[in-house]
Amino acid sequence: MDSGTGGLSVLKEILKYDAELEVLYYGDLYNSPYGEKDASVVLDLTRNVCLRLVELGARAILLACNTATSAAAETLRKEFAIPIFGMEPAIKPAVLKNPGAEIALLATPVTQKEEKLQRLKKELNAENSILPISCPGLAGLVDQGDFEKAEAYLFPILEELKRRNVKAIVLGCTHYVFLKHIVLKLYPQAELFDGNAGTVRHLFRSLSVKVLPPDSDQGFDGRKKNSIHYQIELNTDDEDRIRFAERLLNDREGF
Repeated sequence: MDSGTGGLSVLKEILKYDAELEVLYYGDLYNSPYGEKDASVVLDLTRNVCLRLVELGARAILLACNTATSAAAETLRKEFAIPIFGMEPAIKPAVLKNPGAEIALLATPVTQKEEKLQRLKKELNAENSILPISCPGLAGLVDQGDFEKAEAYLFPILEELKRRNVKAIVLGCTHYVFLKHIVLKLYPQAELFDGNAGTVRHLFRSLSVKVLPPDSDQGFDGRKKNSIHYQIELNTDDEDRIRFAERLLNDREGF
């Protein structure tokens, strides 16, 4: 589940593999974006989606949303009998690859301030090397398919990172993965990190899902055939948004 379309970037990662798996993706577009809401509201919204997924027969749930993970995962793991997985900003690989360097973390306000992230930074001894950049509204632009405004939004942020010579950038929101092409267009020297691939590998290992490895690093493009069955449910009647979600999942161009 995700607050909107960002988690489709995680579904695309899952679909790189071949596995006997059935996936229901639920996008809570009606309540998106989550990133600017109070953590208690995000918890309630995430819980409601999880209850729906359990009613539909889910045997495990992945919160394919950094904000929902930050605000809700710990609590929901105590409330639900099935495994609850979440996302984690890819700070660790960024720090390991760039020891001592300043690293930018682009994330929603909720993710930036929640205790989960603070603990992770402390564990990595990276409290002084992580440059937090809150991006309120950016995930919403992805849900709306407004990449022109997203580029205008990112331009001053990336110009400042260039000025500071910060090249390692962690995309701490699954929506932002769909903006990689814009980030690299504006800042070709940037080195981008996201948690999607690591999360999916952890998911498969934890559930003992037997998978064939991805046949290429190009990603799922809507044409590859495998044994994973998936269904997408978006709680919106907006046909344009539904078509755009299908494009995000099935297109390689820019995504």
